[in-house]
Amino acid sequence: MLRRVAFCIALLFLLAWSGYSGSMTTESAYLYPTLPEDDLFLSAPVEVREISIRLAADEELEARLVSRERVEGLLREVSREFEKLFGLRFRWQGWDRWKSPDEARSLEELAEDLDRAELKRGADILIAVTAQPDLELEYTGFSLFRVGTVVVIYTPDRYKLKKLLLHELGHVFGAVHVPSASSIMSCGGEGQTFDRDNQEIIRLGRQRHFRPFGFPFPESTRGELEKIYLGIRQRILDDKDIKKLFEARVPASRLPVQKKAICLADCSLMLAQFQLEKGEYGRAVEYCDEALVMSPGSYEALNLKAIALRRASRVDEAIQLYQRILKDRPGQVRVLYNLGIAYGRQNRLAEAEKIYLEVLAARPDFIEAHNNLGEIYLRQDRLLEAEREFQKAIELHGEFALAYANLAEVYLKQNDLTRAADCVERALALDPEMTAAYNMKGNILRQSGQLEEAINYYKKALAKNPRNEKALYNLGLAASDLKRQDEAREYFLKAIGADPLFAEAYAGLGLSYLQGKNWEEAVRNFERARELGYRSPALYVNLSFAHLARKDWKEAEKAAGEALRLQPELAVAFNNLGIALAQQNRLKEAREALSRSLELNPLDRDSVLNLAAVEYSLANDERALELFLKAVALNPQHPGNGPIYNNLAVIYYRRGQYEQSWEFCLKALQSGFRVDPNFVDELRKKIKK
Repeated sequence: MLRRVAFCIALLFLLAWSGYSGSMTTESAYLYPTLPEDDLFLSAPVEVREISIRLAADEELEARLVSRERVEGLLREVSREFEKLFGLRFRWQGWDRWKSPDEARSLEELAEDLDRAELKRGADILIAVTAQPDLELEYTGFSLFRVGTVVVIYTPDRYKLKKLLLHELGHVFGAVHVPSASSIMSCGGEGQTFDRDNQEIIRLGRQRHFRPFGFPFPESTRGELEKIYLGIRQRILDDKDIKKLFEARVPASRLPVQKKAICLADCSLMLAQFQLEKGEYGRAVEYCDEALVMSPGSYEALNLKAIALRRASRVDEAIQLYQRILKDRPGQVRVLYNLGIAYGRQNRLAEAEKIYLEVLAARPDFIEAHNNLGEIYLRQDRLLEAEREFQKAIELHGEFALAYANLAEVYLKQNDLTRAADCVERALALDPEMTAAYNMKGNILRQSGQLEEAINYYKKALAKNPRNEKALYNLGLAASDLKRQDEAREYFLKAIGADPLFAEAYAGLGLSYLQGKNWEEAVRNFERARELGYRSPALYVNLSFAHLARKDWKEAEKAAGEALRLQPELAVAFNNLGIALAQQNRLKEAREALSRSLELNPLDRDSVLNLAAVEYSLANDERALELFLKAVALNPQHPGNGPIYNNLAVIYYRRGQYEQSWEFCLKALQSGFRVDPNFVDELRKKIKK
C-alpha cells in the first residue's frame, strides 16, 4: 500500500526587490580652490539676472571701524562691473554675525565652518569676511563653487579687496585659474581683466542654479563649458613649470612655483566634476590624479577621486580615501556624508545610518543627508522613518525632486498607488530629466499589473542614461513577471555589467535561473548577492527554494531560518522550513513550522498540503484527511491533485470506508497518477465483499 507522500515546493518565487527608482542617494563634490590676489576686466552686457547675497562678519571684522561699510561700497562697484559684463546684479540682504573658530589656520577651515553655520538663509550666495589674524595666507579668498559660499580676508586696501571680491565671485560662476599674468584669474594677482575664456565661462555660468543639491550648470551649457575648460587645461599643461612637475624632474614640494601649481589644479577638478556628471568615472579619476600632481594631498581632489571610484564600483578604495581625509580633518561634514554613501553602497546599512545621523547632528539643514538617511530606512522597510526623512528634505527645499521620487517608493510599499503616483508626477514636474522618477513610475505600473507600460517607462529612464543599472534591473524584473526568462537574464547581466557590485541584480539573476530550474546557477548568484551585503528576506526564501530543489535539506533549513530572522511573520519561509525539516524526518518540528505558515496564510494550498503530508506521515489520519480535503477544495482543478486523491484513498481504506476510498482511487487514476496496482486490487476485493 502506498505510504510515501511528496511535499509541495511552491513555485511562487518571491521577487528579489520591489524595483528601484534610480539614484536613490546623492553625494557631495565641492570645489575648494585656493585663491590669491588679482586684477580687473572688461566685456559686454546681457539681460540682467539679480543674485541675492547674505553677508557675514566675524568678531574680528566687527572690531574694525567702517570695515563693513567699505565691503558694501566695494560690492556696489563689483555689482556694477558684473552687471555691465555679464548681466548679473548683486543685491545683499544685510549682515550676520559669524563667530569664526580661533583655532583655524586656513581659509579652507573657515569655509568648512561656514558650511556648517547655516548663514545663507535662502540667499543665493554667502560672502563671509574675516579679519582673523595668523591665517596661513593673507589677502586671499576661498570659494565653495557648488554651494555659492565665499570667504575672504579683509584688507583696508580697497584696490586689493575689490579685486579679491571680483575674483571670488568669478569662481562662484565657474571661472578657474589661468596661467596668464594679465587675467584677474591668474595665480599671482597681476591681472586687471577677466581673460576671454573666463569671461565666456561666466557668461554661460550665469545660468547656474543655487539650489543646495545637484550640479549647478544646466545640461544645455555643459558641452560648451567643458570645451573651454579643456582649452585652459591644455595651456596649463604647456606651461614650462607645470611640464617639469609632470615630468617628475622636480618634486612638487621643492618647486619654487609650488603655489602656482596648487592654484592651477582647480581646472582639472572642474573637469573631473564634468566627467562625474557624464558617467565617465575613469576619466574623472585621471583628472583628479592630475590635480593631485599639481596639488599633492588636496582634500577636494581626494574627495572627488573617491566619488569617482565609488561610482566605478571600487568602493573599498573610495572608503580608504575618505578615511584618509577624515584622519587629518575629522570634522569635514561633506566627506563624512560621502563615506555614508559608500557604506550604503556596500549594504553596510547600520554604519551608513550612524554616519548620516552624525552629519545631521552637525548640519540639521543638510537636505541630501535627510534624503539618504531616508533611503537607508527605506531599504530596511522602516517606512515611517523613511517617510519622515523624505518629508524633512522636502520641507527644507520644496524643489528637491529626488525626495519626491523616494517618497513615492514609501507609498508604493504601502500599496498606496495614488499617493505614489502623485509624488512621481511632482518629481517629474520639478525635473523632467530625472531617471529615478521614470523608474519609479515604471514600478507603480508594474505593481498595478501594467507590465508593458512599466517597461516603456524603464526604457525612458534608459534613454536618459543607457547605463542606468536600476532601470536595467527593473526591466529584468518586468520580463521575469512576463515569464520571459531569457530576456530577464539578459537585463540582469547588463545591470551587473553597469555595476559589478549591484547585489540586487545578482539576486534577480538568481531568480531567473530559479524559474528556469537551473538550481546550481540560482544558488551561485543568490550567494553572490549575499556576499555583497544584500540581506532581503526574499533573497533567503528564494535561496531556500533552490536548496529544496537540490535536495540539500540542511542548507534549505538555514536559508529559510535566515528569512524568518529578518521577517518573523513570513508564511512562505515557514512553509519552506517545514519542508526542509520534514525531509530530515524531524516531523514534529516540521508540523510546528507548517502550522505557523497556515496560521499566517490560511488559504495557502501549498502549506495546507505540506502540513497534511506531515500529519499523514505521523499517522494522524483525522487531521491529514481534513487537510487533504481542504487542499482539494481550495483548487479542485489543480493538475497536481492526483497524489492528494491517492492519499485520501489510502486514509479512507485504513478507516474501512471502502466506497469513499474507491471514489478517490478512481479520481487519482483519472488524473494520470500511477496508483499502486496491489492497492487497487486489494481495494476492489474489499468493495466486492
